[in-house]
Amino acid sequence: MGRKALVTLLIGLICAVPATIAIGAPQKIGGPDPAVQEWPEWPHRVICGYLPIDPVSAFSGPTDAERGSLPSERALRRFLGEDVLSWVPKHNWRLASESHGIAEFAAGRLRKGVEWMSFQRTRGRWKFLGYAGGCLPNTLRRGQSAITWDLSEDQPSLGPQTHRIKVYLGPGECNDGKSQNDRLQKPEFREQNSKLIMTLWLRPVSPGLHTCVGLIEPPVVIELPEPLGERELLDGGTYPPRPAAEPDPER
Repeated sequence: MGRKALVTLLIGLICAVPATIAIGAPQKIGGPDPAVQEWPEWPHRVICGYLPIDPVSAFSGPTDAERGSLPSERALRRFLGEDVLSWVPKHNWRLASESHGIAEFAAGRLRKGVEWMSFQRTRGRWKFLGYAGGCLPNTLRRGQSAITWDLSEDQPSLGPQTHRIKVYLGPGECNDGKSQNDRLQKPEFREQNSKLIMTLWLRPVSPGLHTCVGLIEPPVVIELPEPLGERELLDGGTYPPRPAAEPDPER
């Protein structure tokens, strides 16, 4: 998800699971992604790979980049033809962004997570840079990725009078096992499509290398700006936002 979840070619080859196998003629997935039609405005850029993108613009375009004439699109076509990543779709790719010598392509539907490939121009030639599968574009603010969240298992059912929620924070940056809860910034609330969207960010970690240590923390209590009313509560950490989810049963 977002969080620059790119893997290298070597890791992709080791961990590959052929989730998409085309049989017969490819199914055409054209036009804007359905999520764009539902969420035609988004106040932040998002990221799946290396480049921050405007999700509405990126997923409103055509889905035939593998047939395009741009040098980066021709590189995509050559790479797909080599069948190095045999499980990725061979058709219906979007050019999500091209900037600073990097081009990024997406295939699939946002609601299910998209296939994501990056190419980099080196000495005048475009070369494969990385791949991510099932990516849900992560919301950015001032270059910082939002953190996703889940409702605590002891959170009462949400209803019109709900004004306080208990949530678990999703995994963030490695920080030597220090508390994530303590780094939580003031939540951002926004009403859109008659729904209440809550997006959470953590304060950035200090510069330098940090070890990743497993950390189990209690849920944090967050006050809503007003009673929830008839609105659905959504997590704005990704685009499109997702409904407030119950916690992972294996937590």
